[in-house]
Order: sequence, then structure tokens, then C-alpha cells
Amino acid sequence: MPPALRARRPARRSPIVLVSNREPFEHQFGPDGSIAISRPAGGLVSALLPVLERHGGAWVAWGSGDADFAVTDADGVVALPPAHPTFALHRLRLSAAEIHGYYTEMANRALWPLCHYQFQHFGFDQSGWRTYRRVNARFAQAALAARRTPDAAIWVHDYHLASVAGHIRHLAGPRPFVHQFWHIPWPAPDVLRALPVARTLVEDLLGNDLLVFQTPRHRLNFLASVADQLPRARVDLDRGLVRHARRTTTVRAVPISVDVAALERRASRPDVVAEARRIRRRLLGRRGQLILGVDRVDYTKGIRRRFDAFTRLLELHPELRGKVTFLQVAPPSRPGIAAYRALQGELQAEADKVNSRFGTPSWRPLELRMEHFDPRALAACYLAADVCLVSSLQDGMNLVAKEFIASQHGHAGVLVLSEFTGAAEDLDGAVLINPYDIGSTAEAVVAALAMGIGERRVRMAAMRRQVKAHTIHHWTATILREVARLRRGT
Repeated sequence: MPPALRARRPARRSPIVLVSNREPFEHQFGPDGSIAISRPAGGLVSALLPVLERHGGAWVAWGSGDADFAVTDADGVVALPPAHPTFALHRLRLSAAEIHGYYTEMANRALWPLCHYQFQHFGFDQSGWRTYRRVNARFAQAALAARRTPDAAIWVHDYHLASVAGHIRHLAGPRPFVHQFWHIPWPAPDVLRALPVARTLVEDLLGNDLLVFQTPRHRLNFLASVADQLPRARVDLDRGLVRHARRTTTVRAVPISVDVAALERRASRPDVVAEARRIRRRLLGRRGQLILGVDRVDYTKGIRRRFDAFTRLLELHPELRGKVTFLQVAPPSRPGIAAYRALQGELQAEADKVNSRFGTPSWRPLELRMEHFDPRALAACYLAADVCLVSSLQDGMNLVAKEFIASQHGHAGVLVLSEFTGAAEDLDGAVLINPYDIGSTAEAVVAALAMGIGERRVRMAAMRRQVKAHTIHHWTATILREVARLRRGT
């Protein structure tokens, strides 16, 4: 093992053990056999890493990098970050069969589409469910082993690990304080009924002492699902309490956010400002406005409908041809799932069609970039855009909307936002759309492009006040304060 990567476990104790599917750092072998460390992209890691960097503790996650276990000790543990370790990362080694059943089949072919109301992509297999619960049991065992003190709280994240709390109760009884944040939407009770194991899933989640959702709507959907699946449970809607199997679970809504200060600093860097100008010159020439979309290639993000709305805009408003360009940043996602691979091909074909139909030698209307952009490049895109279009069909929150707002210092960009995002319930000042209505979406974008500078500034100022008042640090602090309150019994 290279000496630079052989860090000692941090001796410091902490009452927090984080548990997530995705790890905060990944180790990969290079072509020459060297080992490189990187941070996987994603809002969850960005949100949680500062917690352990600041307070220490442990993180339990799937070790997905091909060199991950070359740098751990015999128990699969490595101290991170390498230069100044503040927490211990406990990596789980999953087999190909476990990854397929737990991650591909149950998490991403069953729970993900169901929670996002995308029935055409929903599929359930009992073998996948059995694997999912076995893997969740391994996460539960690892979380208990990672505790430095018996009173350590365990913080579980997202839909990959819905059964962890239930397994912890089976293994360790009532004493460990377990809480979970559910990052994606929770569906209405009638939708959840499509899942054959809905009752067990709900019971497992009630193993948590505290269960937190993105929005009040998702919280109420869960409480209604408890009443539907477990008729004997006592559900207090007003207080957000569930009494079941001689346990009480507190259910709250705390919307996640972004690190506003860090995004502002990045967008203010001279090299980022210069790159934003280059983007505008390259895509717009001397005039025009830039529409921006930033999404993983995922059928829940509504990218195909977004392209249809842009086509409708160019059809109905020929005066905008040559004066507006649409930049869609769409990094590939989940290549092991056929629906995602197919969507990549569909998006590229549609972009080619739009450009062939409307483009000219001096103007390319739709710029599709299906690649990963680093934070600096994304900041330049946010800063360059006149309109940011977020048209998710369902979204727990959608942090792109908040990243755009935080990056728009001194600029009056317009946010066009799907009403089916958690962000729409958390922000005032966006132009709201129903992404299923192609014509209305097109007209909303036209209205955003035509909006006067005064109204743009008023809307953006309101949204910037909101994201500054509720940053990722406020989100973390709010949840940890609630944990402390419940542990005190007040």
C-alpha cells in the first residue's frame, strides 16, 4: 500500500455513525498501477462530508472503487481524508450478485421508479427483495460495529437502506438511537400499494427513532402509508408521531439545501467568471440568451419533455431562432440499467433532430453535453445562464435549482421550475411549470426570456435570501438538534 494512503484510524470519538450506499471517497487503480482518490459526484456526499470532517466519527458505505480494499485494514476500514483524517470509513465489499439484487433490482428498478410515480419503469422481483434485505442487514451490522461508544447515534440515508433500522432493532434492541433521512419523494398510499412488500418496508422504517423527509407533503404521504399498511398503528398526524410495536417514531420534514457560501466563492473566482463569458461567446456569439439544464441522464428528470418544449418554442416563436441557445449538461447515470442506456440514445437522437431542423451554419440551437462536469465548469454554466430550466417529473428536492440561485451573484437569471420538485415547495420567485404540459412549459420559458431586468432581480433576490437562510449547514444543524431533543426526552 502506498505510504501516503496508509492513514491511521482517527482516535477521536464522535456520537455520529453515517450510513449510506455511496461512499464519500473512492480509490481507483490507474493504468500504471498507482492509486488515485476521488470524491464521487452527488448531493448526498456533498451534504454529509462536512459533518464528519468537522465532528469526526464513522461512515459506513459500499466500497465501489476497484482499489478501495487495497488501502483499508483487514476490517475494511480506512481513515479519511488522507492528509488530515477526521473519520473512519468502513467499507462493505459487495458481490456482483449482491449489487445486482440490492442496488440494480430492488433500489433502482423497484423503489426509485415507484417513489417517482414512473410506473412504466417499475419492476419487482422477490429475489431482489431478499438480497436487498440481506445487504441491509450487513449495513446494520457494520453500523453497530462502527460505533465507538454505546450511545453513538446512527444516521441512515435514503432508499437503498430502508431496512437498516429494522435490522438494527433485531440485532441490538431499542437502545441505539437510529434516525434516517429519505432523500427522494415518498409516494401516496395508493401508489405504495403496488409494492408487494410495502408493509415490511414501512415496518422496517419504523425502526427509526426519527424519520425525516424533504417536504411536508412527503411526510404526510408516509404517515398516511403507515395508517394504510398498519391499521393497528397509532398515527398522530398533527404531532408527526407513530406508535407501533411498542415503539414511537417521530416523523419530520426538513428540506435539504446546498453550501451557499462555497458556491458563491466558486462562482466569484476570476477564472470561473472568464469561463462563463467564453461559454456565452461560444454558444451565443454577440447576442442572445442562454437556457441551461443540468441533470443526470434519468427518466425522472423530464429531459426528453424538456427537449419537446424547446422544439415547440422554436416552432411557435420563429423570432427567437438564432437568439436563444439551450445547453443541456447530462452526465450518464446507472449504465447497468437498460432504461438509462436507452434514454441516452433517445436524447442524442432528439438533439440531433432539433439541430438538423432549426440550426444554421452560425447557430446550433441545442448543445447536449453527456459528460461529467467538474464543480468549476458547472459554476461557469450557472453563471453564464439567463434561464435555468428544471422540469423534473418528480423530485425529492432538486439541488440544481438551489445551486443555480447560489451561483447567480450579481446576475438576474430566471429559474423555471417544475411544481413536482421539493424545491418548488421551498422557494418563492421561480416560474412554476407542469412538465407534462409541453405547450405551457414552452410559453413559460418564453416568458422567462422576455422578463424585464427589474422583475428578474426581485425574483432572484427573494430566492437568494431563502437559500442563504436555509443552507446545508442549517439542514444538518436542524436534524441534529432534533436528535438531541429526542434523546433528552423533551
